Amino acid sequence: MRKYIVPPLVLMIISFVVCGLLVGTYKLTYKDTTGVMTDDLKSACEAIFTGSRGDDYEILLDKSKTEKTPMTFENEKVNSIILSSDKKNCLIEVTADGYAKGGIHILVGINDKGELAGTEFISCGETPGLGTKLRDDKSIFSDKFIGYTADDSLDNIDNVTGATYSSKGMKDAVKTALEVFSSNKEAILGE
Repeated sequence: MRKYIVPPLVLMIISFVVCGLLVGTYKLTYKDTTGVMTDDLKSACEAIFTGSRGDDYEILLDKSKTEKTPMTFENEKVNSIILSSDKKNCLIEVTADGYAKGGIHILVGINDKGELAGTEFISCGETPGLGTKLRDDKSIFSDKFIGYTADDSLDNIDNVTGATYSSKGMKDAVKTALEVFSSNKEAILGE
């Protein structure tokens, strides 16, 4: 009977020790990055609003919550809202479903007039060679959104051949960002 009880008991003790060490290491090394501009976000800001510096932007935090939480205006697709120090440029970080669930993670740049200034991918989990065309060649799709506002219909922008779901997901992400900005412009720009 002992030979059946001891091995699982030893394995259980080893598992508890390893788990305890992992939790301890995590607590010692964890750094809260909520509300911190990452290098990816900074470079995307610079790419959308050329001539600007990524250090001139900050993530808006929700002041109604006690913990550090990015402002999202309760929209599940919005990850964060980023504002330039001169309050002329707003960037909305959006994650949307394309062909892959959550496969489109973009930053949508909007000027103070509510017009789309550009988009940049933070990550793209779409099908390589098809859905990734949206990211790899901006002139075939992404650049066509420039100048659009929340009042404009995106239906007249043709989907990329072979990437219909990805195209629809990108349109949805852009529309979400434009609508969030339009509905909350005063709160975002502090007017």
